[in-house]
Amino acid sequence: MRRLILAAALCAAWTGRGFAYSDTQMAVMSHIGQAIAGTKICSKVKIAEGAAALMLAAHQVKLGDPVIAAVVRSKISETVAAWSDRSEAAACAAVLTLYGPDGSNVPGLLLLKN
Repeated sequence: MRRLILAAALCAAWTGRGFAYSDTQMAVMSHIGQAIAGTKICSKVKIAEGAAALMLAAHQVKLGDPVIAAVVRSKISETVAAWSDRSEAAACAAVLTLYGPDGSNVPGLLLLKN
């Protein structure tokens, strides 16, 4: 068991980061998850792929990382569940207020579909 722990510690030290994410990276994961959830609860919006890609790259958040993917999926599920009993009109207003072109959280992360 000690060898396994030592091997894991050495591997974490060798990669330089271990398994910790910064508060900013966690916020990016949360915003991405909420924005994706926004597309599920409001059929009038879509992800601004360029803005999302830029935000992910700027903060070194890789969706291919299984831990990051799990955090994003969790935020999607949590947000969709929280809005399950509300109208789509209310959901659209909320997601646009947070992530629309003039959003208060991440402006321009969501766009209205044409």
